[in-house]
Amino acid sequence: MEVKQVTKAIDDQIVLQNISFQLKQGEITALIGRNGVGKTTLFSTISGIYTADSGEILINGVNLAVNPALKRQIFFLEDSMNYFNTYNVKAVVKLYKSIYLDFDEESFANLLARFDMNEKTKIISFSKGRKALFFMILAFSLNVKYLLLDEPLEGLDVLIKKELLAFLKEQAREKGTSILIASHRLDELETIADRVLLLKGTGLELDLYLDTLRAETLKIQVAFRTKGVPDFVKKEAQLLSRNGRIYTIFISNEVDAFTARLEEEKPILYEELVMTIEDVFQLYLTEEKIDYLEL
Repeated sequence: MEVKQVTKAIDDQIVLQNISFQLKQGEITALIGRNGVGKTTLFSTISGIYTADSGEILINGVNLAVNPALKRQIFFLEDSMNYFNTYNVKAVVKLYKSIYLDFDEESFANLLARFDMNEKTKIISFSKGRKALFFMILAFSLNVKYLLLDEPLEGLDVLIKKELLAFLKEQAREKGTSILIASHRLDELETIADRVLLLKGTGLELDLYLDTLRAETLKIQVAFRTKGVPDFVKKEAQLLSRNGRIYTIFISNEVDAFTARLEEEKPILYEELVMTIEDVFQLYLTEEKIDYLEL
């Protein structure tokens, strides 16, 4: 799928402007950004609930607006699916089977049994976590190529979250489904995401693979022997956090040269850390600047 130069306004207010990216087979992509930045609007536009004001959503080079049948390759699990509350599992499946033509009966039955669900159970009787799990089971049984998940982990207990996250990774790997997931719980996205898309303002600020980020940049926790911080550190590194005289810094350019100079300072603490999605969020979206405190 290619999202190409998509712009969308709501009530004459531009929410998304010139958004472009691709979703690839078998990848799990985390969509992050501040509250109200337009994540749900983006999901709704990709899935066809909203029509883009300009730009295109393409599958295999074909515009969804020209060939709406391609929407059968997409499943959008919204934050709330309450309009199905009066239905039981069997009725919901019947409805979706009439729309999605590649429904896998055997896979669906096996997954229902695996997670101890009954076709006669009404959706309203499910907890939020069980409801999310059911719709994910349904989505993967429909054999869609693209699964859009808007805050599917919100309000769930630890055990059901682990179950859902493991299930997503498993299905993406086995079925080759491309998953785009938004969640405020960045630590949980960390366990499954291959890639991060970051929305800021009305645009796409960042599109990166976590493995590439970690290979080409460095996060260091450091404390110096002297009270002052070397000038080259202030100039060339970004400060992520400070705890007394312990600094956590991010270096994105000429990493080897920077670390060599840092070692010459003979710091009393030097530890290389793993970059996280939360670090990415902080680097690009935190407005309050952290200052070096030289005691």
